[in-house]
Amino acid sequence: MRMIRQNLKALAATAAAAFLLVACGKVTYKLPDEYLSDGDLLAASMADAAAHVAENRLLEPENGPFVLETLAGEEDEYPWLYSRFDDVVSAELSRLGLEVLPEAEGGETVIKYRLLESRIVNAKANRGQVKRIGRTIAHVRIYGGEELFWAGEYEGEFENVVPKKVVSRLEDERIEQIGPLRPEAGQNPFVEPLLVTGITAALIYLFAISASAD
Repeated sequence: MRMIRQNLKALAATAAAAFLLVACGKVTYKLPDEYLSDGDLLAASMADAAAHVAENRLLEPENGPFVLETLAGEEDEYPWLYSRFDDVVSAELSRLGLEVLPEAEGGETVIKYRLLESRIVNAKANRGQVKRIGRTIAHVRIYGGEELFWAGEYEGEFENVVPKKVVSRLEDERIEQIGPLRPEAGQNPFVEPLLVTGITAALIYLFAISASAD
């Protein structure tokens, strides 16, 4: 009987503590792993782009070793994004058995790149859901010595769908993004084009009146 009473007291104490935490609003719930943050979503899109880069027919063992270099100027650099892209491309090439050097020593095939876009796009989905798309586009040039062998763009995307209510918890303003800025809250993306169209139509109308008067 004494043991039962002690267990009941312990359960009561636990229930009381839980009630107080809920009442004070201090209970937090861990988001499922599939709800990727901004950083994780961008990293996944970079990995997809890196996989496409590695498919280039020039990236074969006989053309190695390889060196990665950025085409971005100092004013365009985004340290986290470029460092992460370096890592995923190097890892993908190494996975395929290609030798990747940390810097040029002479005689390597050089892969130069610049990130044209690396950002998160939120799109509406059904039933209170939001489709979050990580997108990375890289302009890539492959050189053998001073000769340019190939140039083009590779794109990578990774997306998932999450409830609208958790989107704010997944966003990370500390992570810079390359590409069009996110629209501000309440901003209508159709307003400016409509204004421009209206002004253009008005100018055409005034020109027509002036021409007919002449």
